[in-house]
Amino acid sequence: MDGMVNNRHRNNFLFFQSGLMKYSEKGFTLIEVMVVMILLTLSFMVFLQALNTGKSVRVNSELRTVQAVILNSLEQQIRARRYDENTSSPWSSTLGPEAGESSITLFDDIDDFHEYIVSAVTNNPAYSCSVAVNYVSATSGFHTSQSGQTNYKSVMVKVSHKTLSALRDTLIISSGLN
Repeated sequence: MDGMVNNRHRNNFLFFQSGLMKYSEKGFTLIEVMVVMILLTLSFMVFLQALNTGKSVRVNSELRTVQAVILNSLEQQIRARRYDENTSSPWSSTLGPEAGESSITLFDDIDDFHEYIVSAVTNNPAYSCSVAVNYVSATSGFHTSQSGQTNYKSVMVKVSHKTLSALRDTLIISSGLN
């Protein structure tokens, strides 16, 4: 019987030993767990970077949209005015607002906007805008300012933001008398 007990202990030991081996074959080692954690961390960091990039693109897009709306609004106000103070040629020789035209609501013709500057747009103080008006000629391709009056005015509108590059547009407006 003593031999039988030893044999039973030996069988239990082998069973215990084979059970441990099976248990370790079913589980993960610490290295495997660490590798998985590192891979998950790296993929999470890439995901967060993509979210951050998307957010900054969205913010810049929103700022650009507001900038374009301000530009368009100012251009519409300019287009709503007459070509000149005079209703026919000869056109005004002096560009800029006439006496008594101290605000944009009093401007009655396009050249009143010459050297118009707003350092902080109402409801959007991070934006500023400026306008320059010049007489131009079709013979110069509307690119060169003319010293005398012509039937065309170049209106350069610029809207700036503190963090973005300026948005610029040039309008060529005719007297309609060509």
